[in-house]
Amino acid sequence: MMREKQVGLVHCRRYDPGEVDRAVERAIGLVGGIGAFVRPGQRVLLKPNMLMGAEPAQAVTTHPAVLGAVARLLVGYGCTVVIADSPGAGTRYTEKNLGRAYEKSGFAALAAIPGVTLSTDTASRTVSYPQGTVMKRFAIIEEALRADAVVVVSKAKTHLFTGYTGAVKNLFGIVPGLEKPIFHARFRKPDDFAGMLLDLNSCVTPVLHIMDAVVGMEGDGPMSGEPRPIGAVLAGADPTAVDVATIRLMGMDPASIPTVAAAVRREMVRPDFGDVRIAGDDPAAVTVLDFRRPSTGQGTMRTSWINRQILRSLQRRGTDLRPLPVPDPERCTGCGRCVRTCPAAAVHIEGGKAEIDHTKCIRCYCCHEMCTFGAIDLRQGPVARVLSALLR
Repeated sequence: MMREKQVGLVHCRRYDPGEVDRAVERAIGLVGGIGAFVRPGQRVLLKPNMLMGAEPAQAVTTHPAVLGAVARLLVGYGCTVVIADSPGAGTRYTEKNLGRAYEKSGFAALAAIPGVTLSTDTASRTVSYPQGTVMKRFAIIEEALRADAVVVVSKAKTHLFTGYTGAVKNLFGIVPGLEKPIFHARFRKPDDFAGMLLDLNSCVTPVLHIMDAVVGMEGDGPMSGEPRPIGAVLAGADPTAVDVATIRLMGMDPASIPTVAAAVRREMVRPDFGDVRIAGDDPAAVTVLDFRRPSTGQGTMRTSWINRQILRSLQRRGTDLRPLPVPDPERCTGCGRCVRTCPAAAVHIEGGKAEIDHTKCIRCYCCHEMCTFGAIDLRQGPVARVLSALLR
């Protein structure tokens, strides 16, 4: 077994700082210890999941207790730590907005740790990556390019577009905010988007991935779902391996997740995941079998052989059965975040309320993801409603 496919898993049921510190150190120790990934004197970028500023209890962002535990471990080893991220495309990527997001997410307090700084640098540049399979160049924030090493600290969540978001997808945050819709417009299918994410993870290769699965998010993640306790911290060098282990804790089949399926196609991981080995505590003790999937999945339809053939036939004809985003005028404030987020220019403000042209909508769900007021509902179209009834 190759060491980089090993994943350390440690039970951690609550965000008590002492308990989290011990769990993080032990999880990393199970895959070689912090010295296997960084050297004293290095400048390390600590990249959390900071989709937007949100209270830690909402499970939208990496919990500050986990991020702080990793930061203290790195500083204790002699590294300089910079915490940086670029929030989602609906948030303008400015120094002021970054400061607000850090404060609301509970990250601002981490700047009090000697050797740790919170970056508000919004500079970025485009780098060439000719080895990419689907993407040959990326716009990347300077803090990621300036670092000697990148350590990613993710949050275990479901995701409306990709089914799940974790280690592989978290790195998308190093793409500066308003560049993100360009990728959604170019890679409109989850499988294609997943291929781009794998290229990004090869272009800027983090040395270590930590997963905050103490409390995850179920349902319509990555922002509008509900917190769900899982009870684990995971660590590993290979993001797909960490994701495979985490997806299983969430009661899902890793092969059903586009980023994992894309890694299998590229022979980055075995189809049976036999090369992903768990070290540490028993995964079964913290596996949540009834973890709620996002509403964009087709879990409500029975998957008999005949039904699968019907669905495949419709998909070959270009019939999209995924739900459509629909603004609720009662909750919509007309803030325009959805307009700025939409990569297909399908959203506009009319009479102070958001409206969506469904003939242009590419079902990336960026508008739903970034609406802080929960004003974008997801509703099945007429064809999907009929099929849901017939195929039950």
